[in-house]
Amino acid sequence: MTHHILAATSQPSTSSTEEATQLFVKSHVARDLLQSAGLFKTDKLVVWEYVSNGLQYVDANTNPTVRVTLDNRRKRLTITDNGRGMSWADLQNFFVMHGTNQDRLAGQAGRGRFGTGKSAAFGIADTLRVTTVRNNLRSQVALSRAKIEIMNSEQPIPVEVIERETPVNLPNGTHIEIENIHLRSLDQSGVIAYIERHLARWSKNAVVFVNNHECEYAEPAVAETRRFKPEGAVRDALGETELTLKVSKAPLDEATRGIGIFSKGVWHETTLAGSEGREMANYIFGEIDVPALDEDRAPITPFDVSRSMRLNPNNELVRTIHAFIGVHIEQVRRELGERERRRRNDEETRKLAAEAAEIASVINEDFNQFRQRVALARARARGGADLLLKPEPVADSDDLIFGNELPAEVIAPTGGEGVTLDIPRIGEGAEVRTLAPIVAITDNPESPKQGRPREASNKQRNAGGFDVKFGNLGAEDHRAKYVRDERTIYINLDHAQLVAAKGSRAVQDPVFRRLAYEVAFSEYAIALASELAARDEYIDPSDPIFDIRETLNRVARRGASLYAEQGKG
Repeated sequence: MTHHILAATSQPSTSSTEEATQLFVKSHVARDLLQSAGLFKTDKLVVWEYVSNGLQYVDANTNPTVRVTLDNRRKRLTITDNGRGMSWADLQNFFVMHGTNQDRLAGQAGRGRFGTGKSAAFGIADTLRVTTVRNNLRSQVALSRAKIEIMNSEQPIPVEVIERETPVNLPNGTHIEIENIHLRSLDQSGVIAYIERHLARWSKNAVVFVNNHECEYAEPAVAETRRFKPEGAVRDALGETELTLKVSKAPLDEATRGIGIFSKGVWHETTLAGSEGREMANYIFGEIDVPALDEDRAPITPFDVSRSMRLNPNNELVRTIHAFIGVHIEQVRRELGERERRRRNDEETRKLAAEAAEIASVINEDFNQFRQRVALARARARGGADLLLKPEPVADSDDLIFGNELPAEVIAPTGGEGVTLDIPRIGEGAEVRTLAPIVAITDNPESPKQGRPREASNKQRNAGGFDVKFGNLGAEDHRAKYVRDERTIYINLDHAQLVAAKGSRAVQDPVFRRLAYEVAFSEYAIALASELAARDEYIDPSDPIFDIRETLNRVARRGASLYAEQGKG
């Protein structure tokens, strides 16, 4: 079986005399490859690396189509495209670390810049297999982490050649197989969301399937659009370009908000340019394309090899772009903030806020009890993180101290929090405090009540629950939307069902209130399941369905009184 070589660079031929007197920069190819692979830490980064190749490198008059298959059970994923495929010479160039991108060399803009994409698979897996057809000739090669790791010098790495340019009657295209994946699970929804976000700038003819889902970019509902062109020295630096700044009708999640910075159609960063976390900044998105970025040859490059989707802020051109974006985001953000303050002073808005607070109280009552049950179930697993990271002062083992409120077991006779004495200065004869026993919560109801929750601040209590708000999210948006990083459920007043229920009625009318509660409860059930899924709490695909059903049942019981009363006047 023949092999070809994964090389870092070609080394100059030298005589023995030259070798003795000349120094050369060399690369440990195996270490170089694995370090590059370490930049691809998630399945979505790995998948997109190969999907984007399938979309970019296509024959003329071909609509690119890529199919991704995620197989959680076998810890395997595949990416198949109808691109132009690779000849044997193309494959040789593909396996050169930091090799020159031939399309870029020919003057065609694209993503390939650092030549590290072939290492992506080894960021999460042990095996990469590439099958490719170009001009009715098929080749198949494979590379494994085991073969990479046994290399202990700068020598090139052998790549297994399974098939070389076998004549076939097949269309052009490439099939990537990535096996022996080390991730606990493959995040199908995360991969889909990442691909859909990137598809925003690709041709409308580009098609990507992830399992049975066709990825489609759906722009958030837009309330208004602003356009800004640079002037003076900024225009000299950025060139003729335009910043498109859009205001969403609904708050945007972290992956969607911000201005996308492109260069010749290639997406490099999304940023709020210093307005992160500020009022109304989570409603702003948009884009700017700066061709000068791709042409920048400054000593401090605007790009890095990490695929971090971040430009180098030490580059002068990048600083200019960020400053231009930041000024206009701040201008729009302040206007939005002023409008929001005026809206909050409206009488009906205040009534809606009061209703939202009541809905949130019902949800958080359920959530707190749910979290206590989870804490009880995990009582024996000390050191585990609380649900949703910011706990209520519930009886988790780490939040339990000696007392007389909750069943607990003593795990150490001394060392816990005891009586705190006011000791002005050490050495004045004050009595040293007594250390209480350390206790852990137990699910045995017959255990003595010798524990109590540690005191927590109001800030911790508030941070531990969910918030509910009413908003005008647009007629095409869902009835409600959960914004995870705010832990807020937004009820969409523009949705046809809520519009019909509200009509000319008062906010407190039973018809509207009942629907608002039902909408919020449904979104809460889904939100709680998504939080658990984000913490890898689910193993079986049916688990979240069970949890959603159980949550809906619990909160429906809590809201049953709404259907017995006539509403508040």
